[in-house]
Amino acid sequence: MSPQKQLHIQQKHHVDHDTIMKRLDAYITAYRSGKPEAMMEFFHPENVVYSDFAAGLHGLSRSEIKETYKRTFSEIHDVNIKTLSVHGHKDFTAWEWEVFCKPEIDTTTGEKVGKENSSQKHLAGCTLMWWQDGKIIRNHDYMQMKDA
Repeated sequence: MSPQKQLHIQQKHHVDHDTIMKRLDAYITAYRSGKPEAMMEFFHPENVVYSDFAAGLHGLSRSEIKETYKRTFSEIHDVNIKTLSVHGHKDFTAWEWEVFCKPEIDTTTGEKVGKENSSQKHLAGCTLMWWQDGKIIRNHDYMQMKDA
């Protein structure tokens, strides 16, 4: 068995380091709030495209992004987000993450099972974010389910 990998955050402190770390912390806080409106604060009001490749969602508009967050937040509970690595600059961020959560939807059958009957799931993924004027203009999510 290999030793546990440590968190890797861009080691070289550069001019945008504090900006991307502060921005990511705020993004994670908004996600943990479970409020779609909090997440939408990060997206450009007019110029935004969102894709979640694991879910088969491509080129979502702003209103579709909000609906996706509403559905997601109503279907998952006990969310724990762990950052594995962060790299980028003020206009682009690559964020590797792990999420542990309890979905209300059975991932095998698609049936609603409820929080009390759901089992913990482990997701590993990467989010690529392109930024303009402090707002996301393009977002790509890649994710895979792992054994919890």
